[in-house]
Amino acid sequence: MDSLESVEPLSLAYCGGRISYGALKRILSHRQGPKKGHPLPLVKTDITVEHNVVTPMRDGTLLRADLYLPEKVIPIGAMGATNGGGDFPTLVCRTPYDKSRERDADRYRGLASNGYAVVVQDKRGRWESDGLYRPMYGSQFDDAEDGYDTVEWAAAQSWSNGKVGTFGYSYPSWTQWMLAPLMPPHLVTMFAGGMGPKTTDWEMGGVFRPGRALQWLLGLIAPDTQKWLDEAQGPTTIEDYDAITRVANREKWLWFLPWSELPLEAVGGLRESFHDWLRNHHKDRFGFIGNFSKIDLPVHHRTGWYDRLIATTDMYDHMINEAPSGEARSNQRLFIGPYTHANEMTRMTGDVDFGPDAEIDWVELATSWFDYWLKGQQNGVMDGAPVNIFVMGANRWRREETWPPTRAVYTDLFLHSRGGANTPSGDGELSLEGPGLEGPDSYVYDPRDPVMSLYLANGQDGPFDQRMNAHRRDILVYQTEPLEQAIEVTGNPVLRLHVASDAVDTDFTVKLIDVHPDGTGINLCYGFQRARYRNGLDEPIELMTPGEVYEFEIKLLPTSNLFKIGHRIRIDISSSDYPNHDRNHNSGADDWQDAELRVARQTVFHDATRPSRITLPVIEE
Repeated sequence: MDSLESVEPLSLAYCGGRISYGALKRILSHRQGPKKGHPLPLVKTDITVEHNVVTPMRDGTLLRADLYLPEKVIPIGAMGATNGGGDFPTLVCRTPYDKSRERDADRYRGLASNGYAVVVQDKRGRWESDGLYRPMYGSQFDDAEDGYDTVEWAAAQSWSNGKVGTFGYSYPSWTQWMLAPLMPPHLVTMFAGGMGPKTTDWEMGGVFRPGRALQWLLGLIAPDTQKWLDEAQGPTTIEDYDAITRVANREKWLWFLPWSELPLEAVGGLRESFHDWLRNHHKDRFGFIGNFSKIDLPVHHRTGWYDRLIATTDMYDHMINEAPSGEARSNQRLFIGPYTHANEMTRMTGDVDFGPDAEIDWVELATSWFDYWLKGQQNGVMDGAPVNIFVMGANRWRREETWPPTRAVYTDLFLHSRGGANTPSGDGELSLEGPGLEGPDSYVYDPRDPVMSLYLANGQDGPFDQRMNAHRRDILVYQTEPLEQAIEVTGNPVLRLHVASDAVDTDFTVKLIDVHPDGTGINLCYGFQRARYRNGLDEPIELMTPGEVYEFEIKLLPTSNLFKIGHRIRIDISSSDYPNHDRNHNSGADDWQDAELRVARQTVFHDATRPSRITLPVIEE
């Protein structure tokens, strides 16, 4: 990201192209003045920062925030005119991640330099704020009332003009959705993303995701909870956690069994709430469902194709269908790029360079939204279709009227083989032709030797060349012939899989992959199903009968990708993706408190009576 306190470069585009400050000056020099209704852009200027400003809550608890204020705002083309000393629209972010982290402070300074008062608060019980911390995965929360009180406190300050917007991604997005149903009188809009409507969207399919969850819990949350203990049992800062992990602990907690017995040095003051989380992984605790009808606000929803919480799209869907007014329903915007949950919008992710159009400046994107809703600038943000997606492969942005696109043609590709679909060099095929008399494929899943996840070092999803797992015979591979014409897939693929196992409980995973002519196989999206939850997370657990054939319907996360001429469409089917998803022990016991591991023998059927197939949402031009 460019220095946010520098005048150059200044980007005007909502997404994609940029214009330099020098070019902007030349353009302005040929104008007679700004067009009516289009205020001149602002030069980014110095700001002031006040740390640990006390924000009192209704119960007397004192939370603390850092306050970023513009010192002055000077419109380009009107040098000499100033607006100092306050009356700023105000932006609020409530975070559990230490408000003073420098990696985020650049963004706060950027927003302030664009003419906003920015309030960044440690949520209750975190870092410099008083009170008891109640985790987002728990069953009791203070965040609705605390959020309301913070918004109204900010609106009442002398530097605020009374118009407030909230922003934040992931957990800070969750804090927005918690407060929104209370509709604080001065809250005008939200800029949110990286959060789904249910707890079970966060942990896919009711199954613990140790790769990211442990990094998040032990590295970002637990250190601050050590202060609750009489004597610290582990790292007390995020930096200490990172150092200890690199040198001493490395990945040992990933292989610890059972999770319920993780030692105090790992989970700090979170042991009780962590155990509660593990016991209730299949239950929704957020309570967002049913509250969208109370949220009468315009919202910018942002996510990425490699964001494990791409269920942000469901937040958008709920709002366009359930918001209490037609105005709110029509003022939702959805933005999906080729990004991860790491909240960066860069062109390079994992093993893939998505081109210059993928490079987006977060401050510019957020400022454009807030300039429209809080300053009344007619900057085009609300023009055009409401859904803005990045089509991978083509590497271009496109507007859609709906999500998913209603014009998609759902197309079945059937699984075929001669019984040897193991590995990419096997005989597994995908085709439009339905199956006939075909024998099944089989593999052995051993939880002591799971298929290892290919993802980013921080435990986030990303696009990676799948050839690193090409040797594994516990992955069944089905792929098309090289394509003679390009095919775009945009939406949620669905796998209908006929399987049997000799275990009473096990998992099935699927990845959709774009295979390039040189053999590179880039993962696009995936699905996951734990057998005991095959009838739904809200239904009673039902174990399998060994040897009986079941049909699983596995909905993959959404994607948008152009499979080019000469590429292949491929799916990989297995029973593990560790540590992105916890290993199924295959025993039928509670995996969170059971250490026994059993081997499972899996059979996949694809014949005329059991036609396993993947249904792809194909966009036809």
